[in-house]
Amino acid sequence: MHYEIPARNPAKLSKFYASVLGWKFSDSKMPGMKYWLIKTSAKTQLPSGGMYKKMKKDTGPRTYLSVKNIDVSAKKLRKNGGKILVPKQAIPGMGWSVIATDIEGNPMGLFQADMKAGKKKG
Repeated sequence: MHYEIPARNPAKLSKFYASVLGWKFSDSKMPGMKYWLIKTSAKTQLPSGGMYKKMKKDTGPRTYLSVKNIDVSAKKLRKNGGKILVPKQAIPGMGWSVIATDIEGNPMGLFQADMKAGKKKG
């Protein structure tokens, strides 16, 4: 599982979580947006979450659920009444994501780990 926390003031909010929970934050250097990776434990290779600058007032946290095959899971999500908001996209060096809502409109994401995602072949 992976989660994202939108923040009006990322520097202040990351300091809060670091002080309260001991989380570590690092700039992802993601092109086109400021996005900080969150590591909640030294025992895991991949980050547990991310934080980004809140763009809309009503944006809330989103949980990404790990799946074995994102294409199959996205198809099942649509078939069962969920809605895809952002289709499959690569998160370079980490995996694939789909942003969606469940049948009650709750925000969610699907995530398939794949360290080769988004890397150019050749």
